[in-house]
Amino acid sequence: MRVQLSSTRVGASRVTAALSLAALACASAAPAAAQQRWEASANTLVYADTDNVQAVTPRLAVGARLDPEGSRVGARALVDVVSAASVDVVSHATNRFLEARTEIGLDAAAAFDGHLASLAYRFSIEPDYESHGIDARWQSRLGTPDSVLAVGYGGTFDTVSRSGASWDAFSAQLMTHRGEVSLTQTLGPETLIRGVYTLTVQDGYLEKPYRYVPLFMGDTPRLTLDTFDAYRLPSRVPENVPDLRVGHAIGARWLQYLEPIRGSLRVDYQLYLDDWALSSHIAHAALRVQATDALEVGGYARLYVQTGASFWQRTYQVASANEVPRYRTLDRDLSPYWSVTGGLRGRLREGEWAGVLDASLMYTHYDDFLLLDERLAIVTQIGLTWTPPL
Repeated sequence: MRVQLSSTRVGASRVTAALSLAALACASAAPAAAQQRWEASANTLVYADTDNVQAVTPRLAVGARLDPEGSRVGARALVDVVSAASVDVVSHATNRFLEARTEIGLDAAAAFDGHLASLAYRFSIEPDYESHGIDARWQSRLGTPDSVLAVGYGGTFDTVSRSGASWDAFSAQLMTHRGEVSLTQTLGPETLIRGVYTLTVQDGYLEKPYRYVPLFMGDTPRLTLDTFDAYRLPSRVPENVPDLRVGHAIGARWLQYLEPIRGSLRVDYQLYLDDWALSSHIAHAALRVQATDALEVGGYARLYVQTGASFWQRTYQVASANEVPRYRTLDRDLSPYWSVTGGLRGRLREGEWAGVLDASLMYTHYDDFLLLDERLAIVTQIGLTWTPPL
C-alpha cells in the first residue's frame, strides 16, 4: 500500500528548481577537494506525523568522479519502511500495516567540450507496486561558463496491484513522461539565477486500488468525522479519476553568496497548473552559514498552497443510491490545503569524513477534507560521507 508522505504528490511531478546548494559548495570548494575521485555515503531519514504514519528510510550510495569536468558514475540503494494507521487506512476498515519498498539506482555522466550528458535508471518494488524510471539530461554552456542551458526527459513505467492478491488477478499500468528545460545565468562572482519549465504527462491508472469513496444523499449537512457514519449510504464506490493528467510548472531561483558570513541565501518560487484545474504555489528560502572551516549550519522555510481538483468534493451527494458521480476521490492531496515547513541543518567535515544532521517540522492544514483537518510531521535525517584521498 503506497503512502504519500510529502505535501506534494510525487505523481504530479511538481518539480522545483534542481540547482542545489551542494553543487554551489562543490564549485567553490578548494582545488584539492575537487580532485577527490570517489565517495561513499550513508544516511537515514525518519518521518512521523500525528496521523499515525511512521517511516524509516536508510540509504547507501557510492560515486566516482572520473575527471575534473564532471564525468561520473554512481549507484545507490534504499529501503523505505512504512508503518501506518492513518485516518485514510482506518476509514477503509483496514488495520495498521507495515510494508517495505526497496529501490536501486544507477547513474552516469560524461563531460566534453563544455557539454555534460547524463543518464540514470531507477527500479523500486513493494508488495503492490513496481516502478521503472529513466532520466536523461543534456547540459551545455552557451558560449561562456556563465550561461548554461539544460534539457531533460524523465520517464517512469509503473505497475499497480493489490497487496495480498496475485498480479494476474489485478494489475494496472501508469506511464509518466516529464520534460524539462532550464537556463542558469551567473550575474557576477556572488550571484546566480535560474529559470525552469517542466511539462508532466501522466497516462494510465491514477487511482489507489484501496480507496473507496462514501456517498451521501442530497442536502446532507456539512459533516465531520464524528457524524460521518450517521449520513453515509451503505455502499461505497471505488475511486475514479481521469486517466490523463497534464501539468505545467515554472520555477525560478536566486542564489546569493554572502561574504560576511561565508555563506549563501537561496530563494525559490514555483507555480504549478494542470488540466484537473489544480494549481499550487511553492515559496522556499534557505540560508547557509560557514560557522567555522569545518562546520556549516543553515536554516530553511517553505510554504506550499494549492487549490483542489475540479472534481474534488468534500462529500459526494447523490439523488439516489443508484447514482454514482463519474469522477470521485477521497485523496486529500487533491483537496485544497496549505503547508508550512521549517528546518535546521548542520554539516561537519573532519578530514575524509563529513556528517550531516537535518531536522524539520511540517504543519499541514486541510481546508475541505472530511476525515482530517490538520497534520503535524517531524522529519529528521542523519548522514555520513567518506571521501578518501587519491
